Formats: sequence, structure tokens, C-alpha cells
Amino acid sequence: MIKKLKILMTLMGMEIGGAETHVLELSKTLHKMGVDVHVVSNGGVYVKELEACGIKHYRVPLHNKQFLNVFSSYKALKKIIIENDFKLVHAHARIPAFICGMLQKRLKFKLVTTAHLDFNVAFPYNKLSTWGDRTLAVSEDIKDYLLANYRIKESNIRVTVNGMDTEKFSPSVQYADVLDELNLSDETFKIVNVGRLDRSRHSGLSAFTLIEIAETLKKASPKSFDIIIVGDGDDFHMLKTKADAINARHGVFVHMVGQRTDIHKFCAMADVFVNPSRSALEAMSAQTPVVLCGNQGFLGIINEDSIPMALQTNFTCRGCEALTPDKLLAALDEILHMNKTQLDALGLLGRQIVAEHYSLERMAQDAIAVYDEMLYHNETPMNVMISGYYGVNNSGDDVMLESILDNLRTLMPGLNLTVLSLKPKETKAQFKVDTIYRFNLIQVFMRLRKAHLLITGGGNLLQDETSTRSLIYYRWVMNTAHRLGVKNMLYGNGIGPVIRPGNIRRVKSTLDQVDLITLREPSSLAVLKHMGVNNTNVVVTADPAFALPEMKLKPVLPEDLGITAPYVCVAIRPWGKNPPDFEMQVAAFADYLHKTHGYQIVFVPMRPKQDNEISRNVMSLMVHDAVLLDVPSTDYHLARVVLSGASFALCMRLHALIYAMESGVPAIGLDYGPKVRAFLESMNQRWYMPVEDTNLNALIAFSETIHAHRDDIVQEILISSRTLREKAMLNAKLCVALINDEAICPESLVS
Repeated sequence: MIKKLKILMTLMGMEIGGAETHVLELSKTLHKMGVDVHVVSNGGVYVKELEACGIKHYRVPLHNKQFLNVFSSYKALKKIIIENDFKLVHAHARIPAFICGMLQKRLKFKLVTTAHLDFNVAFPYNKLSTWGDRTLAVSEDIKDYLLANYRIKESNIRVTVNGMDTEKFSPSVQYADVLDELNLSDETFKIVNVGRLDRSRHSGLSAFTLIEIAETLKKASPKSFDIIIVGDGDDFHMLKTKADAINARHGVFVHMVGQRTDIHKFCAMADVFVNPSRSALEAMSAQTPVVLCGNQGFLGIINEDSIPMALQTNFTCRGCEALTPDKLLAALDEILHMNKTQLDALGLLGRQIVAEHYSLERMAQDAIAVYDEMLYHNETPMNVMISGYYGVNNSGDDVMLESILDNLRTLMPGLNLTVLSLKPKETKAQFKVDTIYRFNLIQVFMRLRKAHLLITGGGNLLQDETSTRSLIYYRWVMNTAHRLGVKNMLYGNGIGPVIRPGNIRRVKSTLDQVDLITLREPSSLAVLKHMGVNNTNVVVTADPAFALPEMKLKPVLPEDLGITAPYVCVAIRPWGKNPPDFEMQVAAFADYLHKTHGYQIVFVPMRPKQDNEISRNVMSLMVHDAVLLDVPSTDYHLARVVLSGASFALCMRLHALIYAMESGVPAIGLDYGPKVRAFLESMNQRWYMPVEDTNLNALIAFSETIHAHRDDIVQEILISSRTLREKAMLNAKLCVALINDEAICPESLVS
């Protein structure tokens, strides 16, 4: 954790803009957390807000690349850094980063940069870009851009977010004074655009396009509306001239209000907001519907369909189709024809997205993690070994591994991670991680000698229902680590069943010497107590799969997979206790769903080598056609996306249930082991049966109950899913606390 931390933020200016607001909110949040924050820029409207919070601001001409400005900025920054003994500087734009990079060579401070957008990479600009010791990227696609265009190690880049102050940008903000000032009626529909009006500098195109379509929109609109454009820039006067001409012809309805600091009032006042990036997120936080478009593209109305792409591009529209007047006109026409219920639903969805993905706390913690690593961590990286059921092409285990890796890399970017795998080359290529063949015991032993921590998990690894051999193996790895003085953590595991008395004693002996145990469900805690485990360092969390970031999902059109109707997913597996008529019962149930409700049936093999055959057998017994999701076993993201879009699902595989329910999809569980039943009970779901009791009538009864009460069930699942996601993320936080020798206090780590 950070100690006495003092940071110098450098950026071009503090006028209205995405990067500027990012620095403002980051600085204020860090200041509240006890960090001594200082800011250097060319000044601007946000300086007063900084200083009102007690943050020192220095005015230095960092706003352009003219030689005299760069020279004077170099001298001024050098003086500020020396006089205040700054050990860490955080630069937020190309010019400040370049100057700080030159100073770093002489003054030997640590330099962190944030990439807010993609820059011109043509010569000589690519040679003048400085990225420091660590880089924060505000989205996954910016990280990809950095890796593709600059020589930056991936381990030196951390993805963060544009954090939103959801109290400041709120639907409850009062804006009557703005209405009075601009002589606006509260009854008219308000289309608001906020941003820097410089079309040639990554901004302004949405405002230009809005002005261009204003007259056409007015003629076609069913509602009386006002267009309010907030911001200043090189093109302000050009736009105002056009607006004045339009107002002269039609009466005043286009308002150019210039630069403002009360943006939160305009966001709350708006009925629809037109712009991309941070300003769009501010409007969404204020519960205002958004049409996302700008210089980098057009995505349209932010709704359930467009959210995955919006998240991937950090709401910038990078990679989307180009913005045109016709596209914006069509989107606004659709908005203007919506009723209040539809508009309210869009607003609520937007605020929910901001609350889940773009908190100020997440942004500040991302920065602190990098600062902490730069200033206080030993230069020798921590070595962590991960032992589990990996390299067997099982979707459930693969998604757990990705979640563990992703969460640990996010919280501690400098970790050296090694995975024990049955197919080390495949695992290394798939997850970009160091690997060892799990049964090369000499190599495992030698690597453990250099490790700081052994992670065992997730999954049900300590059980003897399938084999005692696997139990012996996992205990050997854990016991060897203990003998070598390596910290031991059981990470988001299920426990059992352990049946043989001798194995119960052996598992108890091993678990009593583990440093930390996190369990994925309460029933596993009951198993530990039944076995007599005395270890008190035990926390009930959730399955690691719940902590895989949503933005990892890649949107897929069901039509591309042969899915053309509302569908039900079926994820079954071969099992010794499957009844003789199991396949016939499932086939009859699938035909019933198709005939009665028109559902298409999609079979989702979670472990293709095992599950494809039984899925094809069932399909051959069906009267109606079905779809088999026949994809490589490593493409578990596709299975996750397909399950998340189903109307409901029938699942034996645990992680098929998780994939469905994390998105609120109801499911019937076929319980082939305690973990399926335990998970469904943790989700407050009662639609499951032992696989050996599978029968058509029970399945139909469950499905009809789900069909009749689906909306209520979905809401119940989503509530439980959000809770489990928070608990799942606790696994990594507790792991990092263990690595750092911190006290294990789960309550204090929940954000």
C-alpha cells in the first residue's frame, strides 16, 4: 500500500475537455484519499475547482510545441520538481510527457503517463512520444494501439477508466438557474452537446453535424426542441455564425453558450446528449440518453445492443462507421419519437453502466497501484505459481484461469506468473503466461524454490470422487510449497466431495497449514468444518469466473452462428450416473420447447472433446433441427456470449450456469455433483434436479414456471450475480494482501 505519497500531475491545460476532466477528478479523488497532489498546466477554468479542494496548481505553458514554450516549460518544471522534491511525475499528454521525459534523465524521478487517445504516429511524432516507466491506458483499444505503435512492454501498461463523480453528475442536480439564464422553457425537448469545438483536433465533429442537420430535424420533429452547444475552441465563432443564421430563419432554438464549468447542470437538463468519450459518460451518469458519435465514428443510441462496442472503445466510437448527417438525423428522429418510459429506460441503463464500470474509486486505485509499484515495491518481481486443472481444453477451467490472471495483473502488474499445465505450449500461447508441464515434478520443485506464493485453484481440486490420484498431486504441490516456506493460497475453490476417511485426514492436514483459503460457496465451508479443519484464515467469496471483466466479451451476432430465433441453450456432458434414457429425455424436452414456445435449441459443449458426442446424440433424437456450437475449445468467450443471450438454459456444466446467470439468464440445473446444487442455491434458484432423476415432466414444469415468471427471475438473478461478482473480485484483493504481508481484512477490501 502507498505510504506518504506526493504526485505532480502535468497536462497541457485545465480547460474543458476529456483529459482535463479526467485529471481534475483523479486529482480530487486522490486528494481525498490522503495523497499530496500538485498540478502543472497552462491553466484554465478548472483551476479554481482544484484550488478550492486544496490542490496546488502551477501555471506553465505546456499547451503547445513552440520552441520557446517548450524551453520555458522545461526550466519551470525543473525548478518545481527540484524545489518540491517530487519522486513521481504523472504526465497526461504528449507535450508534457516529452518534457518530463527529458527532465527524468537528469532528475531521476519516476514517470507515469496516461494515454487518453490515439496520436499521430507518423515521423517525427512517433519518435518524440515518451511513455515513462509505466503507462495507464483509458481503454483496452488504447492499450492495443500503444502495443501496435510503440515499443512498450505489455507488462508496463495498465488499463484504467475515466472515473465519473456520480454525485456531481446526477439526475437530481438542479438547473433552474441555467434555464433562466438562457431563457429556455422547461417544457421543450433539449438536445445538448458538450465539448471542445476544434474539428481538426479530435473533437467538434458532432457539434458541426448537429448544426448541419438542425433545420431538417426541426421540420420533421414531433416535438419542440432546443439545441444547446456548450464549449469553446478555434471553431466556436464559425459555428456561432451558422447558428445565428439558422435562428434568424426559424426563431431562436440553437444556443451557443461557450465555455462553462457547470457542465453537470447541462447534463442533467438534457433530454438527449450528443457526443462521445468522457462527456457522454457524464451525461449517462446524469441519467440522460446518449447518441454516441464524434470525430472517430458513429455508434448511435446507447442501448443494450450498442453497450458492448461502447465499452470496448471506451465510448470513443473508435473503429465504428463514420459519422454522417443522415446517421445523426435518424438517431435523433428516433429519440424524438420515443415516449417518456422509453427515454427513462435508456437513462437508467446509462447510469447503471457508469456505476458498474466507471467509478472514481476504480480510477484512483488504478493510479495508486502503479504509483505504489513504482515507488515502494522491490525491483525484483514477485514470483507466483498457479496450480489447477489447466491445459485440458475445459472452458470452465480456462475462464477461471483468465480471470485469475487478469485480476492479479490489474492489481499487481509486475507479478511473474507461472501456470502448471497439462499442455504448457497451448496454455502459454492462449494466456500469454509462463508455463510448466504439471507432471515435470523436478521443474515444479525447482520453480517453487524461487516462488513467493503458490495459488491452488479455482475449481474442485481437493476431492476424491473422480480420482485419488489428482488429490495426491495437488496435495504434493501444496505440501512442497509449505516445506519450502512458500506462501500458500487456495483461490476461490470448491471443496469435496472427499469420501475416503484416509483422504479426509490428508486434506485436513494440508489445509490446516495453508496461509489463506477462499471458497466459492458456503457449502464448501460446511465441508471444511465437517472434516475438522482448524484453519481460521478462511473467507467465503465466489467462483473466480464471476470476476472476468465484461469488456472481455466480444459481441457476436447470433445469425452468424445459425441462430435466427429466441433460443434456449443446452450444456450437457457424459456422466456415469446419467440414466439410460437421459439423451431421449433431453431431446423430448428440446422438441417441446421448440413446438410450444418457438425456441431454437442451441447445444453448447463446454468441453468439446467430451460434450460434442452426447450433444450430437441428443440432436439426432430430436424431431426439430438444432444448432451445435462447434468451435475450438479455446474459444470459451463465444460460449459465454451465446449463453448470455439465451432466453434460458438447461445446464449440467457449472460454468455454463455461471455464463448464463452472470447476464441474468434463468437456468435449469442438472445436478451431477454438489457444486452445481451449491451454486444454484447461492443464486437463490430452485430449478434443479439430480441428473439421475432427469425426466421430461419435471423439466417441462420447471420451464413453464420460468416462462411465466421470467422477468422477476431475471431481476433476482441479476441481484445475486452482482453480489457474487463483488465477492469473486475479493479473491484477487485478498491474494495481493497476502503477497504484501498485509492483514487479511476482507471487509476493508470490498470497494
